[in-house]
Amino acid sequence: MIPMISAGYFGLFFEDFVVGSVVRHRPCRSVDFYDNVLWSSLTLDYTPLYLDREYASHTDFGGIIINPRFLHSLVIGIATRDTSINTMAFLGIDYERLVRPVYPGDTICVESEVVNKRESRSRPGMGIVTWVHRAYNQRGELVYEVRRSNLIYKRGESPWVKFLRGEPVGRVEARPTAASRPIDYSSIQFTQLSHEPWLGRFLEDFRPGEVIVHRLGRTVYEFDNVLSTVLSMNTATLHFDEEYMAYHDYGRPVVQGPFIVGLACGLSSMDLTMNIAADLGITELRLKSPVFHGDTLHAVSEVLSVEGSSDPRFGVITVRTRLYKDLMRVEVAEITRKITIYKKEHTPWRFIRR
Repeated sequence: MIPMISAGYFGLFFEDFVVGSVVRHRPCRSVDFYDNVLWSSLTLDYTPLYLDREYASHTDFGGIIINPRFLHSLVIGIATRDTSINTMAFLGIDYERLVRPVYPGDTICVESEVVNKRESRSRPGMGIVTWVHRAYNQRGELVYEVRRSNLIYKRGESPWVKFLRGEPVGRVEARPTAASRPIDYSSIQFTQLSHEPWLGRFLEDFRPGEVIVHRLGRTVYEFDNVLSTVLSMNTATLHFDEEYMAYHDYGRPVVQGPFIVGLACGLSSMDLTMNIAADLGITELRLKSPVFHGDTLHAVSEVLSVEGSSDPRFGVITVRTRLYKDLMRVEVAEITRKITIYKKEHTPWRFIRR
């Protein structure tokens, strides 16, 4: 007698998604201060609002809040099993809304709505699916919303199906041709601030059109990919299953997108967010090239605008950060976000460590 073999939950393929359908994901996840510490350690994001209780106590939040970049990663991670476990690539987000702060001790639950799907024009075995993910706290209050798009395999082209069938391994590795560097280093000028550089930049120090080449770079290791993936409950096997990935177009595990976003914000944090009042969220994100274990990333930011606000203590900067690999020849990601920055005379630092 031949035993019945169950393949387990395959997840949804492109043809399975129905526009308008809503999934309430399980489980939820309680978050705490250690999540901030781990995330900051991985991404080099030392923004004091997420690590320094004394600094945070003098902000309008009244204390430390959960890093929005970790929250972004967690929301996508919780949703992965029911949305993008059969993904070929994370394409980016159209917007995010940081509706309410999330504090250590809060519990985050996520729901996803399919808002669009279409066939891929360049890859007939795949299609593009767009979701709106919404996160709620333990009181049922909306705290976060993001609109995300992925390139999703159709069932017949799934690397998992090919893996189970034992088909021959074959792939086309998606790796762009290196071009010239985007920055003319001969034109770089060292920033001259009106105060000690360790104080960070205040609102007055930002100028529209300014391009900042950030000092920190970061080589990404397998450890980073695995830890950031499991920390955010992301079950997409393209990040940690080498046998599965032998049948995938990339051919090897790819570093998860939210961690790349976190690195872009972390590598730029010393120049952008040392005097943060609030992260207002990402207005646009485009992931342009995959990142693999061993790639080294560097960040360059352009200040798009500097605006006042109704509160005289701070203003809002809009900044576009580009992340590069391969000696800064290949663009990995482009992230545009808005950040509220304190003016020098109102920074929380004036209350502490005088």
